[in-house]
Amino acid sequence: MAFFNAGGKGASPYIGVLVAVVSVSFASIFIVWSDADPLVIAAYRMLFATLMLLPFAIGPSRPQIAALPRRHWIVLACIGVVLALHFYTFNTSLTLTTVAASTLLVTAHPLLIGLVSIFYLKETDKKAMAGMVLGFAGIVLVSMSGLGGSGFEGNVLALIGCVLAAIYLIGGRVMRQVIDIVPYAFLVYLFATMFLFASCFAVSAPVLPMSLENIALFLLLAGVSTIMGHTVYNWSLKYVTASFVSVSLLGEPIIASVLAMIFFSQMPSPLIIVSGAMLLAGVIIVAKYEVKIGKKEVV
Repeated sequence: MAFFNAGGKGASPYIGVLVAVVSVSFASIFIVWSDADPLVIAAYRMLFATLMLLPFAIGPSRPQIAALPRRHWIVLACIGVVLALHFYTFNTSLTLTTVAASTLLVTAHPLLIGLVSIFYLKETDKKAMAGMVLGFAGIVLVSMSGLGGSGFEGNVLALIGCVLAAIYLIGGRVMRQVIDIVPYAFLVYLFATMFLFASCFAVSAPVLPMSLENIALFLLLAGVSTIMGHTVYNWSLKYVTASFVSVSLLGEPIIASVLAMIFFSQMPSPLIIVSGAMLLAGVIIVAKYEVKIGKKEVV
């Protein structure tokens, strides 16, 4: 946890974002490798991530957790549920569509954040609007790549995951201004774990027994993609704008797609390549607009 105590000085938050991008890009690979139910994968991922943070939560962070006001507990619980739903929709989408399509759509949230920013500020920016048109056109084309099969359903689930990711990032940006990273991540992951396992029991998803291979994949998801991925992202949110973090996630579909080609021989179709380029270009344009208005703390 020494990494999280760097205090945001120098380049450490940006190095942290780079580490997080690479770490989170492996999530789709670990998920596809697992043969467990998508809901169960999400539940164990959150459980193991929570347990990894437990020693710090009951140690150095215990006083801050105990002092949190009730309203913060409620907000953190809501963020936890949003994160849980994000993981479930993302996991399920990967069983129905390609890694490239799923990760492209689920990381398009800068477009949503930018849209909210424009309406909230009642400002217009021609370049930002052009970027949104380009980006949303890319979303439509990526989604259409699955028409006529289960891929379309997977793409829709990835889009839902995108909306949830935007809410999760905005919530994290707000709460990280008043709560340190370990208490924040531990409580959000704890609430996500509780919600996911309750959901597993409600729908009779098989949580036991689990093969050693699945347990290993869950640990990798927790340690690599969650602690070094999502947790480092949340740490950086106190020092950089949510816009910067959001656009940095564009590295995920690129890295994940390359990994999918290597491990699963999933070659992106020409439509995915063209529409994905449109989507990424639109997000970059919008993100530049968000950075420009970032001082107004819209996000």
